[in-house]
Amino acid sequence: MDAAADSSDWQITLAELEHLPLAVTETLFALGNGTLGTRGTSGYRHPDFIRDCEGSYINGAYVSEQIHYDESAYGFARFNNKMLQVADSKGIALFAGKQSVGSSGGEAFAVKEVLSRCLNMKAGIFEESLLLATPSGQEIKLHTRRFICQHNGHLMVNAFTVEPLVFRGPITLVSTVENNLAESEASDDPRVGDLSVAENLTLTASEAGENISYQLQQLDLPDSLICHAISHSFNDQAEFVGGESDERLGLTCRYLLNLGEDKLSFCKYSFISHAFVEGNGEGDSEGNSPAEQGAALIREAKAELEQAMALGYAGHLQQHSRLLGEFWHNSDIEISGNGEHQKAIRLNMLHLYMSAGRDGQRNIGAKGLTGPGYDGHYFWDSEIYIIPYFIYTQPEIARSLLSFRFRGLAKARQRALEMGHEQGALFPWRTIGGEECSSYFPAGTAQYHINAAVAYAVRHYFSATSDWDFIWSEGAELVFESARLWPSLGHFNDVRDGKFCLDLVTGPDEYTALVNNNYYTNVMAKIHLAFACDLARQMGQQAPENYQRLLRQLNLDEQELALWQQIADNMYLPHDEKLGISPQDDSFLAKKPWDFAGTPKDKYPLLLNFHPLVIYRHQVLKQADVILANFLQDDMVPLSLKKNNLAFYEPLTTHDSTLSACTHSIAYSEVGEREQAYHYFEETVMTDLANLHKNSHYGVHTAAMAGSWMCITQGFAGLRVRNGKACFNPFLPKSWQGVSFKLRLLGCQLQLTMTGEKVSYQLLTGKSLRLQHGQQEVVLTQDKPSQDFALTAEH
Repeated sequence: MDAAADSSDWQITLAELEHLPLAVTETLFALGNGTLGTRGTSGYRHPDFIRDCEGSYINGAYVSEQIHYDESAYGFARFNNKMLQVADSKGIALFAGKQSVGSSGGEAFAVKEVLSRCLNMKAGIFEESLLLATPSGQEIKLHTRRFICQHNGHLMVNAFTVEPLVFRGPITLVSTVENNLAESEASDDPRVGDLSVAENLTLTASEAGENISYQLQQLDLPDSLICHAISHSFNDQAEFVGGESDERLGLTCRYLLNLGEDKLSFCKYSFISHAFVEGNGEGDSEGNSPAEQGAALIREAKAELEQAMALGYAGHLQQHSRLLGEFWHNSDIEISGNGEHQKAIRLNMLHLYMSAGRDGQRNIGAKGLTGPGYDGHYFWDSEIYIIPYFIYTQPEIARSLLSFRFRGLAKARQRALEMGHEQGALFPWRTIGGEECSSYFPAGTAQYHINAAVAYAVRHYFSATSDWDFIWSEGAELVFESARLWPSLGHFNDVRDGKFCLDLVTGPDEYTALVNNNYYTNVMAKIHLAFACDLARQMGQQAPENYQRLLRQLNLDEQELALWQQIADNMYLPHDEKLGISPQDDSFLAKKPWDFAGTPKDKYPLLLNFHPLVIYRHQVLKQADVILANFLQDDMVPLSLKKNNLAFYEPLTTHDSTLSACTHSIAYSEVGEREQAYHYFEETVMTDLANLHKNSHYGVHTAAMAGSWMCITQGFAGLRVRNGKACFNPFLPKSWQGVSFKLRLLGCQLQLTMTGEKVSYQLLTGKSLRLQHGQQEVVLTQDKPSQDFALTAEH
């Protein structure tokens, strides 16, 4: 395929999004680097400035607030984590003439017209051009280029250029750091988040100076510090007029510039850092008090900004662009024949990259770093939908996300004890800091399949990378400790011929809750336990002494492993012979079917229009449940059963969850119903770019974004890894002319390209790679790095 893609395929412009609410465009234009994120709002502030939803966020930093129940009970989640929304330092304002401290003097330039606004996806840059005018008719043009550095997790760069139109003379730049004063939004929608935490912050130190200005704020719960510092560089002389610091409003710095015949350029650097206070207020391990820890944070910010100014805009852009170039080199999907899909898939992959933690200290939220939805929480989305994308494109990020779960084991063990399990670990359904944050246990804590999701992600990662270092250092303990929970959750049930049953759990379908033998949960527990036993055998064979040392460390013995194998071999998996399907649980088939014909479109999603009990007593699904289980089971179940299940459950599914469409697309690809596969792919890939669920203003849907990649690679291309071999069963959608993408597999990099009636596999790096195309096996080597096959006709 043509590597020189049309530049328009790499840009999303405001003109293309005119039909969408402003807040949705602010979501789509957001930027991030896995640690720091900011919404794509305008950088210009003036008296009539309108921004629908401001937000800058630090991934992994959070405020903890007590959950209030009118009727509580033992084991209920006690605290909610909210991703930390920090002050907004993007903003500037311009005044004709000199404006002094106290906002006196000068005539404000206001936005007369938004000339352009766009996201340059290839460069990871937000750009905006504004026509500004004063009430007396003086006009200038302001161009903004913003990026959040990929090479520095805490640095944001805003570059401004002022072009003289109907104005020459002195001009005052007002640069601000605005504290978050947004009002809370009252809503019954559980997807809505409120990250306005200004009331939780206490200003402990500040300075509004000529070179570097900063505010140091303290957060009480958890005890942590936030330092927000800014500096400026100019292409011409600038006079510092003065600065102000206010605990409530933030920082303001004023500079007097002179606008002549030439354009005026200046750059604003923002360094935003966060640290948890060590020692419970009594000092860290080195004896530093909280005040000393804060002083260290300020020194770090100042040093970073001095280095930032020394390197300059061009230097930062070069380093930022190099890393973005590497990302796109490994991750880009090229689609020929549909420009809309091309833009959408690139937007999705970029936001995944910009939102995912890369240091093992943070995960990826359901809304990434683009908005307040779900309070910034991490869910099972990471393991089942998002980590697969990184496994095959940037496995080092996949490992980092799994390392985050490893670091949460202590709190997961504590939660297991709290929930009545004598051993093992129970991961939280939704969290940031590691504690359970779901106040609605039927669709929260009851979703025990989160444990299996973490183990499945380890299994998936290991099968594609053979990363034994990770298994020995973190992976095995993750798998073993989460596996220990299953025996105490279920029991061998004489009513089910002695099979192992799991009672009172909730599966992925949140329109059915607290059931016995949810098929998905039972399947995933079975896979989890079987993998744990297989992994233990492999470790014992590879390094017996190290393996025995790990068993002693975990107080794990062969008797417990044997119990896991017994449970895996005897797990009860519901099956209905008459219908030829897998019942979703013990009671689902006995329920009354939902009246889809009698439910108006404005009553969807059901969770916002019907009491949960009304929904729970019907045959209706929010999202894929059995269908998702069948996909993850891969070749453990026959294709005929997958077809039957798909035909039965899809008509009962509302797809109210954005996690549903991608699973159905992959399922339809596997059973050969290609038009349906393509339909659900479109529903997935356009989720945010078209605002299909009418809630993208709260942030993107990272699981659906990853799901769009899954639809192409695991759906259309049929990617599976089985027994150390990459297996494909590809087809090209009729409306596309071609598609090409790269995969990191088993120490190699492979490029797959489909055009017309042919598919090509090319080994790009690595010594050799075993492949299976349909039923044909091939080994790609450095001597014979490529192989072509004919694509099968639609069936």
